[in-house]
Amino acid sequence: MKKLTVLIAFFLATGCAAAQSLKPEDPYPLKAGINKGTADSLVGTQYWYFFSSPGSNRVTVRFKPMGLYGAPVNTALTITLYDEKKTWHTTKIIASNKNASEATFTAEKLAHKMKVIISVAPPKQDLIRMGGDYEIEATGDVQFDEVKSRADPIIRTDESKVNDYGATKFLADGTVEAANGSHGTWKAFDPENRIYTVLIDGERFSLQYLPGYGLVKPGTPGIILFQELRR
Repeated sequence: MKKLTVLIAFFLATGCAAAQSLKPEDPYPLKAGINKGTADSLVGTQYWYFFSSPGSNRVTVRFKPMGLYGAPVNTALTITLYDEKKTWHTTKIIASNKNASEATFTAEKLAHKMKVIISVAPPKQDLIRMGGDYEIEATGDVQFDEVKSRADPIIRTDESKVNDYGATKFLADGTVEAANGSHGTWKAFDPENRIYTVLIDGERFSLQYLPGYGLVKPGTPGIILFQELRR
């Protein structure tokens, strides 16, 4: 197997970020129950959505900041809810403390169904990684879209020496092209959690796509095997 090196590692291992979107025009659908993500100041704001139905509903966001050598870092997340047409918005800031922080949004006596967007913004910090794990849960009179195959095409990597392949293209037709001449294929194994099977020159990888990071070892977002090219 080709030598793989770690480009980025959190000081404290974070939980698995199942899915999220970095595009406000294409937010990721919430699912019933707890939705997990990892906010990172070096990646940017993440976007989710659900549908509120006539009646009442509640959105709860919980935040546990990443640490530095085992000590929590003083940081915060900015959570904003707004409708698809941007006729209204409401914002709350979750500050870090020794335990997980929490913010709750409630809506009562809604008359119409609407699409609600949730943005999760880490601190604006370009030099030091700040952020942490968060959870979002929408309950009450709510509806959720099914997760559709997103045919990313997954990523186009940069020239950094994350592995021996060099710059690598993961194309929409399911093929892989690497700068060192290697070829292969990729396909979705678990679309909901963005787990992909990648085969390059006979080597098989099971990898998870995290927007803003690239392809990582599932459950270990700090270990990037193919780094996404930042646009």
